[in-house]
Formats: sequence, structure tokens, C-alpha cells
Amino acid sequence: MKPVMWLVILAVMVASCAPPTVAVTSSELNLYAFSEYIPDALIAGYERETGVKVNLETYATNEEMLAGLRDKPGRYDLIFPSDYAVEELIASDALQPLDLELIPNYNNVDAAFLSPYFDPGGATSGRRPAMRNEKFSLPYLWGTTGIAYDTTKVTIPITRWEDLWRPELAGHIVVLDDSREMMGITLLTLGYDNNETSASRLAEARDKLLELAPGIVAFDAETPEDYLLSGQAWVGVMYSGNAAIAALANPDIVYTLPEEGAGIWFDNLAIPADAPHADAAVAFMNYALSAESGAELIKAFPYSTPNTAALELLKANDAQFYDVYVNSLASNPPQDALLGAKLVKRVTESAAQLYERYWLEVKTR
Repeated sequence: MKPVMWLVILAVMVASCAPPTVAVTSSELNLYAFSEYIPDALIAGYERETGVKVNLETYATNEEMLAGLRDKPGRYDLIFPSDYAVEELIASDALQPLDLELIPNYNNVDAAFLSPYFDPGGATSGRRPAMRNEKFSLPYLWGTTGIAYDTTKVTIPITRWEDLWRPELAGHIVVLDDSREMMGITLLTLGYDNNETSASRLAEARDKLLELAPGIVAFDAETPEDYLLSGQAWVGVMYSGNAAIAALANPDIVYTLPEEGAGIWFDNLAIPADAPHADAAVAFMNYALSAESGAELIKAFPYSTPNTAALELLKANDAQFYDVYVNSLASNPPQDALLGAKLVKRVTESAAQLYERYWLEVKTR
């Protein structure tokens, strides 16, 4: 066989084995994401690579996101729901199933994250798409909810959620503006499950939060670390990525996972069932799951990553950041630190309404 002909045949064979990629015909992409969660550089890179214009709207909590989907049907192409929100959206047929062959970068994700309780389908142990087992989401970032505090202001270490009620901290506390998180940690201090549905126990948690409320300087689920860095607060209930950002800016700020059980959550990429530009959404998912995008993501927002390829890239190309990241309790908690961690889970509609109602009462005391 002539060498040139052999090269042609080889090229055809390689091309036939390569994973298909989605053909993007849409001219725009409407993202709906948590604030402070997508680096500008990641969006700019996707726009350069695809020619698709990205429009970004943000939300602070899953409840706000779910309400946005209900109030604005057909508006959003790609969302970033947490675990229990994915479960709720799947149950209501509100997500499109994914064709994983069009998202080959899902192979960069640690296999341990590919079949979570809230969306177990699609990815098999052989890392090939299952033909009759639908998959609706892929992991983006994960993390914990705990307490960050300034050790120059707080001399007695904080180890429990209950410590937030210590009298000397009153007037110096920032908390998440998130009903499920804040009601949940208060339920834990009372010895209850953080996903409690009993109306009387939820009322008990509200009453305990009302005791804390006068000492809260801000309710902020977006940039609570700013209050610690400015000195307006000494202590903050916050997500691990916010705590990591604070510690990088001020090493006197430490992060702790409370003994009653820190929060743990897994945020994901998913496409609404009524997405007008699903092709662009699939392309963004694949772009975001590349090693390069994953590395860029955690350098901007140092939450925990499921993207093992991104970590390997950072280890090879930015050893200084990699060492800080992997040795951070906020960014890379060891397995034993997560043994008592608590997931926020779906509750009944009536209980969900009580969480929201009681939290509003706390904020508007």
C-alpha cells in the first residue's frame, strides 16, 4: 500500500473514533448562575472559541433560581443548581437529558462525582454514556458551609455552630442570606436534623435565630467575606470558596467545620427543558469541563473541584497556587473532616414554604 494512501486511511480511522462535538448554530447563550461563580475570562474564552454571545444573570440561592425558572419560562439555557435542586428539577421534568458523547470533557471529572444520589444516571464505571439511563447534570464545583473568623478579633476558637450565639460576638456576625442553610444549622444546634419538616421544630429554629438576629450585621450569600476583610464583621457563616478567598487576602482569617456538622453541597451544570439555545449550552458545558477552564475557575473562585485534569494542570504549571489550594481546609477538605457533613435535601412543599417564611421573619425582625 502506498504510504500516502495509508495515511489517508489512518486519518479517516482516527476521525471515526473521535467523539462527536455539537454543532453550535445559536448566536447567544443565556447563563443563569450563582453570583461570583464564573470567571470573566472563562466567558470571554468561550465567546472567542465559539462566536456565541454570552448573557449572564445571577442568583444568590437555589430557591431564587427555582423561582426564576418558574417566572421566566424559556429564558435560560444553562443553570448551576445544587444537588437537591437538581433532584427537584428532574422530578418535575424541568431538565433536558444530556448526550455525554457531545461532552467529551466529562472524562476530566473524577468518577466519584459522576453518579451522585440526586442524578445517578448516564455515566457508568466504564466512563461511557449509558444508552438507557438518562443523565441530567454534570458537576461544576463542590464545597462546604462553615464558619470563618478573624483570629485577631476572636481569641477563643470557634468549633461549633452554637458558638455563634456567644455574647461577645453579637454585633460582629455576617451570615448567609439562605433560608435552608441558616435554618438548617440552627436545627443542628437544637439537636434536630437539618432537613427537618416538623412545623413546631422549624418554629423553634426560627425563635433561636431571632435571638441571634440583633447581633447580625449583614445577610449576604454572595460576598460575605468582604465583611470580614473590611473589619465590619469578625465572624461569618459562609461557603468554603468565600472563606478561601478571605484567607488568601488575610491569613489571620481561618475556616472551621463545626462539630454539629458542616454543610456540604455539590453544584452542577444543567440545561432547562425549555432552553432556547441548548446547543450553545452543551458547548459551554464541554468548554467549562476542560482542564484549562477548570484550572482558571478554581484560581478565581477556590472552591473544591471535581475536575482532576484541572488539578494535574495546576500541579504542573502553577505549583505555588496548587500547594496552597490542596493544603486549604476550605478548598480541599480531607475525607475525615467530612464524615459528619450534612447535605441539604428536598423537603415537602409546605415545609419549604415554612423555611422561607420563617427566614423572612428573622431578616425583618
